[in-house]
Amino acid sequence: MVFKGCKVFSIDLRSDTLTRPSPGMLKAMATAEVGDDAYGEDRYVIELQEFCADYFGKAAALFMPSGTMANQVALRSLTQPGDEVICDASYHINFFESAQSADLGRVTLNPIYTADGILTLDNLANAVHSKARWNDTYASPTLVWVENTVSTHAGKIFPLVTLEALSDWCQEAAMSLFIDGARILNACVGANIQPAKYASAADALTMCFSKGLGAPFGSILMGGKDFIARARRYRKWFGGGLHQSGFMAAAALYAIKNNVEQLMEDHKNAALLAGILRQEPRFSVKEGETNMIVFDVGALNMTASEFVQQAAAENVLLMEWRANEVRAVTSSNVNRELIVQAGHRLVNLAKRLAVGSTRMLENQTKVALLTQAGELNELRTG
Repeated sequence: MVFKGCKVFSIDLRSDTLTRPSPGMLKAMATAEVGDDAYGEDRYVIELQEFCADYFGKAAALFMPSGTMANQVALRSLTQPGDEVICDASYHINFFESAQSADLGRVTLNPIYTADGILTLDNLANAVHSKARWNDTYASPTLVWVENTVSTHAGKIFPLVTLEALSDWCQEAAMSLFIDGARILNACVGANIQPAKYASAADALTMCFSKGLGAPFGSILMGGKDFIARARRYRKWFGGGLHQSGFMAAAALYAIKNNVEQLMEDHKNAALLAGILRQEPRFSVKEGETNMIVFDVGALNMTASEFVQQAAAENVLLMEWRANEVRAVTSSNVNRELIVQAGHRLVNLAKRLAVGSTRMLENQTKVALLTQAGELNELRTG
């Protein structure tokens, strides 16, 4: 989105995908001695995959160009064409990737509408019994897909106890469980849960390097050895087989070894911003549990798009989320001082907009009253 009048010092809260490599990360990239990963000879890619597999307690891992490709490769590797995947309607594979899931994943989605993006055992049972299952000519549910954190619900953490219950259910139903964990380390930090503990509940999962961890590129796909062997094949099919990818693997390796603690600072800054915005009663703030907040601007008689444009003129960049909802995401790009500045700019903006709206309403009322008085006078003199 292009914003008129934006300046280079704008405080950018649109997404944590905008994080930039640190000097240490740039040095790691510049000094990487790369090989050809197509031949399995790039030592940084190998080290990254082995480190992540061990970190998450999985047998194997595969470096992926993007989160979307990782999701679609996972779908192909865990299902057969025409299989059914149970997910929440707000998850990326449905909310953002429904076209890819149909075309590349070759599956049918059975999206469940929940209040907070957290699937429950009742949700799964209802989903299984909501369609025709009389024989094997119908779509068969073979995969349960969850997301952690749930970005469309302000970075909500998927509770471990719920995830473990879903895992047990899937095992009994002979179904697989997958975690789209683009921001799973935010969940781990926010809930104080070890990555391997979360990962143990799933057959496979992803994690993204290019969000809060600050790397410029890539995701990691993790699971059993057979799963990763299939995934490697589909990665090649989808055009994700890279050659000298060690430069990017070096950045990702630096990120996961050095930048996880930064995520807690991001969470604190998100909570700080939410607290400042709550000083303005016309903002209805939905504070997340990690590095996101969503706030409703409907009380200002504005759409989210209109408010985002107004905020951009104040050098605060936000994301239009839903009709009246605006999203802000904290990251290493924005320190505490800038968060305070951004919060006060938005509160002051809301106050000015509210005054302007009141004056406009008063003027409209005066015009209406004068018009009515004129019409009455005409009737009296007519």
